Amino acid sequence: MKETLIRVDALYPDSAVIERAARLIGKGEVVVCPTDTGYAFAANALDTRAIARVFNLKGRAYSNPIHVAVYSLEAAEKYAHINEVTRYLAAHFLPGALTMVLPRKEIIPPILVAGLDTVGIRIPDNNVILKLAEAAEKPLTTTSANISGSPTPYTVEEIVQQLGDNLRKIALVLDQGLIRTRDVSTIVDLSVSPPQLVRQGLVSWLEIHEVLNRFKSPE
Repeated sequence: MKETLIRVDALYPDSAVIERAARLIGKGEVVVCPTDTGYAFAANALDTRAIARVFNLKGRAYSNPIHVAVYSLEAAEKYAHINEVTRYLAAHFLPGALTMVLPRKEIIPPILVAGLDTVGIRIPDNNVILKLAEAAEKPLTTTSANISGSPTPYTVEEIVQQLGDNLRKIALVLDQGLIRTRDVSTIVDLSVSPPQLVRQGLVSWLEIHEVLNRFKSPE
């Protein structure tokens, strides 16, 4: 465990550590990484074998899509179709605890999204995963690093307890310490009109709705 657990600074993560994690992800490995809403399994979301590893680690049903994290909206455009409404919403709330469900591009493997035509995109408010996504030059799986049905982990100790022997299947753990936010991201489906709330989380749906209404209103 000592060789695979590295403490990282939340604001200024060591670039050498980030590069090491990015190389592992490039080889199809799974890394545990902090986000703004808990620890996540970060793997290359374009690599079907890596995706399968994440599903198996969690014991997650393949019918349950996995969202991805990217470091910018420009990066998101490689993987999803983005319209002006999405840009407007992103400008107000991202980086942050908002997952935008968007029409996916063909580069996204069907296994990741349960065969759906959409993909959930996140730009978390966390420097570690943002820098990791940028260094890896790939979208990263951002599903919480827990066993399905168990609580979201906010410390590495909780991950160790939940995973048990499966911890050896993790190539690297980036330990930011305690993540204080105890809520999930809000999920909004922007592939439909009008946009629909899928899950209420840290970002208020009322505030999102008000921003969307301002977009529709004439200047």
